[in-house]
Amino acid sequence: MNKVEFTVEGVEGCFVCDSDEVRSYKTAKELAKSDKDFSLAFDVMERVFIGNDEKYIERMGGDVERIQDLLSAAIKACGAKNSSASSQTSSGDEAK
Repeated sequence: MNKVEFTVEGVEGCFVCDSDEVRSYKTAKELAKSDKDFSLAFDVMERVFIGNDEKYIERMGGDVERIQDLLSAAIKACGAKNSSASSQTSSGDEAK
């Protein structure tokens, strides 16, 4: 497990994700399949955010549509490339 701290624009405080999960093939595969079975996305979020996914979404207003904002920020912080979770990735070293 490689913990990375990151922020989400417009939300106070830091969040933590597991960079290994963000970059894993299994994660990308399950996210790709989540269009047909959204329950897979919840399993991924739990692993990526080290069991804090529900707490994090609540901090962001409780709206399930904020999952993409949270995951995109984590992907950006980890410098993950070619993830099906986000088309807005960038190179790493932006983690705080």
